Amino acid sequence: MLSLPEHLLGWAWIAGVLLVLVAAAVWACLLLRAWRARQAIDVAIAQIAYEILKDVLIPNGMDGQIHVPYLLLTQRGVLVAELLDLPGAIFGGDQMIEWTAIGRKRRYTFANPQHALYDRVAAVRLLTGEVPVEGRLIFTTRSEFPKGRPRNVLRIDDLIAEFPAVDRTRGNITAAFGDVWANVKKHAEPNPLAT
Repeated sequence: MLSLPEHLLGWAWIAGVLLVLVAAAVWACLLLRAWRARQAIDVAIAQIAYEILKDVLIPNGMDGQIHVPYLLLTQRGVLVAELLDLPGAIFGGDQMIEWTAIGRKRRYTFANPQHALYDRVAAVRLLTGEVPVEGRLIFTTRSEFPKGRPRNVLRIDDLIAEFPAVDRTRGNITAAFGDVWANVKKHAEPNPLAT
């Protein structure tokens, strides 16, 4: 068995401790960066909504429930949204069954998320009657669409351009949708499986 001389053993311990500290600092920086990115997304979404319901189950109209990642009360009515954090170039279309994401390290396909969005919007419309309901797939800034964006797709940095920021000092907009929003909240329940 190879053993270090006693004067080098102390340096080996110091080097080991420093290595652990550097690894912990890098890990903490990565966590902080992810937390800040998530906070920026939450702020952008909150700017367009008077109220937000997140990760809820609502009736789907067929004696079941459907998961809705975001339900937002906006100036234009109710917005059903899903946030997608997929890094790289996204290639997809309205009629495609699968979309493709090509990142630096990998290429993968995923089911066209529009179909689930349409189901969610339909379920919300059952609760809202005549109040306008829209749906959007919101991608983070890590996603690019080099061949153009499919219908109902936005990047988070384009959200304010499409949906105006709300003025919380004016309650008349929420009053116009108040009864409908109360009905949506009454039927929405937290999704215990949401992460």
